[in-house]
Amino acid sequence: MFQGEKVRVSKFSGSSLCITLPAISEAIGIAVFAYCQDRCNRARRNPYPMQVDDSTAEVLPQPVIVVTGLDESTIESYEKIVLAECQRIPGPNHSTCPICLSEYLSKDTIRCIPECRHCFHAECIDEWLWMNSMCPMSRKSPLEEDASSRNDPV
Repeated sequence: MFQGEKVRVSKFSGSSLCITLPAISEAIGIAVFAYCQDRCNRARRNPYPMQVDDSTAEVLPQPVIVVTGLDESTIESYEKIVLAECQRIPGPNHSTCPICLSEYLSKDTIRCIPECRHCFHAECIDEWLWMNSMCPMSRKSPLEEDASSRNDPV
């Protein structure tokens, strides 16, 4: 009889382990999920946890952005070239436009900046010069040269 009781106890402990271990791991999984959900909900409610009191926040003036590009007449005064099949690009230039990084192809319209002779696709450099007054390669500005030539006595 002692042997039979031993078998029953081992069957009982084995079946209880098969039920208890998954239940414990499921409880841990639910607790971790609930904790993560709570953290996400708190973060959504307060995206700036370090900011405690908004009523004392001071609104600072925004910096003024000044666009110092060239006017349309100055841009249009720069030489425009339509590339032929075997035409070389004039000046100190490579086979790609430094702004868009595309190769120059035949029938592309390029524009050259007179001060430094750098050439670019006309669309690329026109947009650049609307916002910036200097060559993107040499950083020479036609405005600086115009100002220096005006100051020189003739």
